[in-house]
Amino acid sequence: MKKLFLTFFLCMLTVVTLTVSARAGEDIIKVGLYYGESALPSALLENTAGSGYDLGWFDGASRDFHQLVRLEENRLTVTAGGAGVSVKAADTGKVLYQFDGSGGRLLGIQPSGGNARTLFQGCQWYGGFEFRRGAGGKLDVINVLDIDSYVKGVLPYEMSADWPLEALKAQAVCARTYALWQTRHAGNGFDVCNTTDCQVYRGTGSAGAVSDRAVEETAGIAAMYGGRYAETYYCSANGGASESSENVWSNPQPYLVGKEDPYERLTSIPDYEYTIRYSWAELSALLRKKGYSIGTAASAYVSRTTPSGNVAEVTIRDRSGKTVTLTKQDCRWTLGTKSMRFAIDGGGSAGGWSVNDGAATLSSLGGVYAVTGTGTAAALPGGDAYVITASGVSALGQPPAAPGGGSGITITGAGWGHGVGMSQYGAKAMAEQGHTYEDILNFYFTGITLERVD
Repeated sequence: MKKLFLTFFLCMLTVVTLTVSARAGEDIIKVGLYYGESALPSALLENTAGSGYDLGWFDGASRDFHQLVRLEENRLTVTAGGAGVSVKAADTGKVLYQFDGSGGRLLGIQPSGGNARTLFQGCQWYGGFEFRRGAGGKLDVINVLDIDSYVKGVLPYEMSADWPLEALKAQAVCARTYALWQTRHAGNGFDVCNTTDCQVYRGTGSAGAVSDRAVEETAGIAAMYGGRYAETYYCSANGGASESSENVWSNPQPYLVGKEDPYERLTSIPDYEYTIRYSWAELSALLRKKGYSIGTAASAYVSRTTPSGNVAEVTIRDRSGKTVTLTKQDCRWTLGTKSMRFAIDGGGSAGGWSVNDGAATLSSLGGVYAVTGTGTAAALPGGDAYVITASGVSALGQPPAAPGGGSGITITGAGWGHGVGMSQYGAKAMAEQGHTYEDILNFYFTGITLERVD
């Protein structure tokens, strides 16, 4: 199958044709709507175009629909019954069809008549549905539809539908690629769920002309790296610098590299900056609630930052000297910060001399060298080397102690989210500055290529 491959060099667009192998049925996606604890006792479907429903099953490999029977009714009720699923006329309760689930197949139902949509649970949905008898006699409901119709149902819930077109296009490619890459729900029988655990998806109710256009004008395009789908993470705002994936989670990705973001400051972002205050008692209680064993906190400070300047580690010490160290994403989750870009004031420090622009602290002279007046390097002798500090001249062999004390800490930060990948407000700002969606994606995802995969 021939594919269109888009790549960028020095902001020049080059179009190349190449062959790309695609997985079977990758243009059809399965979305878990209700399953497990959220499974439904029954499901009411209404074909809003008024052309009835087709019943059958979706092929496990190609995901093609195989029709078994066509019903004229536009309103159906689906319930779990016995070992399978029953379909009734919603208005009369008459049983129209019973599906026993033989051969490991699930009942598939899709509206008849072109681009018809189904009204279900207060939302309008493209495509068809799979029904599985779940625990307790309830129904698991899976939406089965083409990838671009799915993206139309994601886009207005992950980015404002009235934002600039190029920002919406960038978000559409991110949402499409993320869904094609994601496999965490394979064991549940679908590709992605419809919550923030994957991406918010609620059908077509909030879609608009501009958001639909963004999907249509990027139809089938995904972000690729090394022949694989890129992990196109995104967040609301990074606070001024994106972050490398390994500094927030664990696995490094060459295209998820932290960098300074000059764009967010060029647009209006509600509640961009934030302040959080904890007394020592509140901080101690918070840590214990999160499962950490600690007494009454007496100091807290950012003990390590990333090359991007975001927080990598926070250390909290109690009055007995016992410490708790938070790293990576735990810093944000535990302290309740909105982002990974914050500072802690009033909580003291590790004690010592700040070096390398404050990225490290020097607490002893072991292995430390300085360039002398003659240009040679020599080890620093304790008690004989001095520096000028805010409080006067001090010997380097006697580093200043951590200030500590006070009533607690004040956390000041900017941004919202994990900071990895694309900043949505940054994308908005770039679009407002005249950048294309290709520019946006290539800025936030280092070294990717944009490839048509449909």
